[in-house]
Order: sequence, then C-alpha cells, then structure tokens
Amino acid sequence: MAILLAILALGLCVLTLMAMAQRRQLATTMPPPPQVLPGVSILKPMRGADPGLAGNLESFFRLDYPEYEVLFGVDDPTDPASEVALRVAGAHPEVPSYLVVDTRQVGFNPKVNNLARLLRHARHEVIWISDSNTRVAPDTLRDLVAHLEKAGTGLVSSPFRGVAAGGAGGALESLQLNTFVMGSVSAAHRLLRKVCVVGKSMLLRRSTLARLGGFAFLGRFLAEDQVCGEEIARLGLGVTVSGRPIDNMLGNLSVRSFLARHLRWATIRRCMNPAAYAGEVLLNPVFVAVCSALAARTPDSLVLAFAVLLLKSVLDAAGERSAGVRRSFLVYPFLTLMKDLLVGCVWVVPFLSTSVTWRGNRFHIGSRTVLSPVLSPTAAILGRASAEAGG
Repeated sequence: MAILLAILALGLCVLTLMAMAQRRQLATTMPPPPQVLPGVSILKPMRGADPGLAGNLESFFRLDYPEYEVLFGVDDPTDPASEVALRVAGAHPEVPSYLVVDTRQVGFNPKVNNLARLLRHARHEVIWISDSNTRVAPDTLRDLVAHLEKAGTGLVSSPFRGVAAGGAGGALESLQLNTFVMGSVSAAHRLLRKVCVVGKSMLLRRSTLARLGGFAFLGRFLAEDQVCGEEIARLGLGVTVSGRPIDNMLGNLSVRSFLARHLRWATIRRCMNPAAYAGEVLLNPVFVAVCSALAARTPDSLVLAFAVLLLKSVLDAAGERSAGVRRSFLVYPFLTLMKDLLVGCVWVVPFLSTSVTWRGNRFHIGSRTVLSPVLSPTAAILGRASAEAGG
C-alpha cells in the first residue's frame, strides 16, 4: 500500500511538472497586442520596506508601455516604504505616480483596504494590482494587456517564482514557491481547467471589479484574489494566467517565518476547498514514504523512503529549472526532505484550527475565507460591557 501511494504521489508531481513545462512554452509567445493599448493604473499596496523594495519599484517605472501610472498606498505616513517610493518616483518624473496615505477601511483585509483607497485616485479603466515585493521585466505589462484584450477575458494573473532568498527559511520558501505553488497553479489552469489566482499580480478592468461589488465585497475575505477570480468566472468571463513569470523577492527568512506563512496559506486552501486540500497530501510523496517507513520500521520501507526522496529531489530540481531558477543539485535531497516533512506536518493543522495571525491581528477564517476578528478576552469583556451599557 505504501508503495502504491508513493508511486501515485510521484505521478501527480510529474503531472504538475508537465503543466509547468507547458506554461513555460507559453512564455515564449505573446498574444497579438491590441491596435490601441489602454492606459493602466498600477496599484501598489505597501507596508514596511520589503527586501529590495527600491529595485522592485524601479522595475515598474521601466515598463515598455505607452501610458500608465503608479499609485503607492500606505496607512501610516511614517511607514519606511513611503520614503523609498517617493525617492524612486522622483527619479522617474516621466511616469505619473502618487503616494496615497489613508486609513479608511472597507473590510477586515488590510491589503484590500489599501487597494480600495488607491482605486479612488486611479485614472484608468484597466488596473494592475501588484504586490510591493515583486519585480518585473519591461515587457510584462504589454503581455498582460494582450491577454486581457482577448475576447471574453476578465482577469489575467501572473505566475511567480521565489528568488533572492536568504537564510534557511528563504531556501525552503523559494523551493515551495517554485515547485508546489507554481506547479499547482499551472496544473489547475492547464490540466484541470480550474480557476486558481494568486494575487501577486492581477490585471482586470475596474468595471469588471464593480460588477463583483468592488473592493468592499472582496474586503470580507482573506483569499480575496481567489474569490475575485471565481466571481469573475461566474460572470462568464475568462480567468487566465500569463506565461511570463514575475519575481517574488524573498529576502532573508527564518524557518519560523516560512512555517507561519505556509500555515496561513494552507488554512486558506482548506477553507476554500476542503476536499482538494485533503488530497494535497498526495502531492507530498516524501512525507507519505517517511510516515510509512516510521510505521513499518522495516529495511524495505527505509529503502523505499530513500528512493522516493531521490526521485522527488530530481523532480524539484527540474521544476525549479523550468521556473528559471538554478542551484546545485547536491542541496536538493536535504532541502526537499526538510521542506516536505515540515509541510506535511503543517498539513494537519488546518483540520484542527481555522484561526490565523496576520499582520499582528488574529482572525477566524470561515467558509471561503470570510474573515472575523478573534478578540482577546479583555476586548471581548469590554465589548460585552459596552453593548450592555448601550442597551
């Protein structure tokens, strides 16, 4: 039974690798661009100085595109990201750019709150939602717009790869992004024809966003990107992924940071689609084989676990090379073993708890990742006392 499960899990990993290869083939071709390129408003929600922030922002001022603007958003005028944004923007007066400092909220999701504030100042119909820790090539926007202008398309997102990673957590994070995450997104679109959106980079029309209920609707959810894609698909519009990856600049991360981020994403996937999340264990053949070996405690089971680890290491190396990331093969057995065992242990947690800590706040995640704050005992008591006094 353990052998069959390990073979099945490896087979599924091969399928995701094939989907990544198909996506990479798409990256070599761009859809025919429209005769008239629409103006684009780039919305950049920021909080804190991300690793390589100046270089990240700089790449958005060097786009090969005729008309666009860049809007930066923070909720605190002392946020160090503001100074970086203003310095980079000052070096590029040829590109209209604005810094929006505002604290108004439309929901519990702080990123969506920031985006809602930026949208009020955007001049163009087409909007590009882009995280501040991403870096792009000059032709990225042309490629995204060419996809969006295809008849019936409502949203275009970008695949992304983890680069510039430091520390043990950074190595684990980049491997997870470049294999499991990129492979899963590619497989969802290319093989399963399912909507799978990661909000690092999303291009859509503000009229389409308005039909969903705007950011006021999306602000209710933690997985606002996936919900946005699903709602657009329900309108009968296409949701697609560009073939060209963008870079997610990771910086130095601890193993603890890697686990916290992965746990939050795992909880999101569990709340969005419990059945699919339960099946994710079959995309982790190393975890399956090691657990089987620990249960059986036989020489054959140990040999099986070692063989699975070597094969999965080869697949991980091939996946990263497909994403354009190269590192010595000698590090893969160790990284693959460590990552897959940690991910496998975390996989259980969302079945036991649906609460996450995000940006210093504790939230309960409901169906489809609807957010509700988890109050501290003191806050809850004060809230009840206030309600009773008001009554």
